[in-house]
Amino acid sequence: MKTTKIFSWPLMKQSISANKVLVIACTVILCLMTVVTAFAGNLIGSTSDSTDYTDAQTDFYSYLYVLASYNEMAGTELSYEDFSETDDLTQYDTVFEMMSAQSDDLDLSSEGFAEAADTLSQSEVGLDAYISNFEYVYALGSVQGCFSGEDLDVESLMTSMLEMMGVSTDLVETMNEMDTSAMLNQMYFTIMSLLPILLFIIFAGNALVVDQVDKGSMAYILSTPTKRSAVVITQAVYMIVTPLIMVGCGFLTKLIACNVIVGEVEVAKYAALYGGLYLLTEAMAGICYLASCIFNLSKYALALGGGLNIWFFVCSLLGMFGSENMVNTGMGVEELGMFNRLSLIGLFDIDALGTVGSGAVDTAFVPKLIALVVVAVACYVIGAVRFQKKDLPL
Repeated sequence: MKTTKIFSWPLMKQSISANKVLVIACTVILCLMTVVTAFAGNLIGSTSDSTDYTDAQTDFYSYLYVLASYNEMAGTELSYEDFSETDDLTQYDTVFEMMSAQSDDLDLSSEGFAEAADTLSQSEVGLDAYISNFEYVYALGSVQGCFSGEDLDVESLMTSMLEMMGVSTDLVETMNEMDTSAMLNQMYFTIMSLLPILLFIIFAGNALVVDQVDKGSMAYILSTPTKRSAVVITQAVYMIVTPLIMVGCGFLTKLIACNVIVGEVEVAKYAALYGGLYLLTEAMAGICYLASCIFNLSKYALALGGGLNIWFFVCSLLGMFGSENMVNTGMGVEELGMFNRLSLIGLFDIDALGTVGSGAVDTAFVPKLIALVVVAVACYVIGAVRFQKKDLPL
């Protein structure tokens, strides 16, 4: 009878059959998380509104200022509301021409006023809000404090109100500068996508070797012409290929979701991110595989392999609250960033990987990914060698 020393297809089919429900469930969860994240990212992108309305607001305020100044001088009641409703713009044309003639910096016209208003009306703020805000700006523009003698303006009014509410103005500024896309990527790749794969790694890694030794089914496998070397190689291949398929499904789902929901796909960027995610999962899978090969009792293997990976996951959660984005929003503490150095997940540099495909790639992720590869290879090799040499309770 032929002896199997390298790879056992019957054992591989057994592993596939035994874990197929777990694999399918975790993959479906991963894909659903991917779609939800793509949808959320699109919403964040649309609410942040990439269009810059600063120039249009400046132009619009210039027109309103001209109208307000002319009203005070001539006793008229010109306004944008009247401008938008009347068909006769002769008076507005006259005012704009007169004011433009008094300054070389002004080039006003009814068409320009309508264009600035039309541009601002496309923003989510609403034209009425801009007009109301201008009224405060105009009213406070020439007002001085009765006690301080300092000029009063809307900005100082808002600052004073925020201070009374206990809100830091620095916090408001940093929140405006927060990179919500990077923050969403951090949450997705370190929590939402990693969690279902982590569940598979812990349970499958425990079931492949040590669970069979613990239950006695390994005695039957080794009573066949299947050598220990074939057992560890086959189970290692399963732990390498299955997460690859799961991550690949997540990657394809991401591309499809981005194409359908967002309308554009950054293939290079997401290929790098999902490649890094796969290397991270293999490093964590290698730890579970090593524990499974070392021990003869499932509870010990689960305590070591599963315990370490859960520790890494918890550290990653705590470390996320020490990230720059979280600290800037006031929801994080800088000191919590130390937990990223206590976890393998800290080697998954999402920010650096996210620069792949851009004009300025941050190569800081390269040595970190190499470290993950080293951990994975070392765990698989040491685990395989250990299983072949240890005494089994057969």
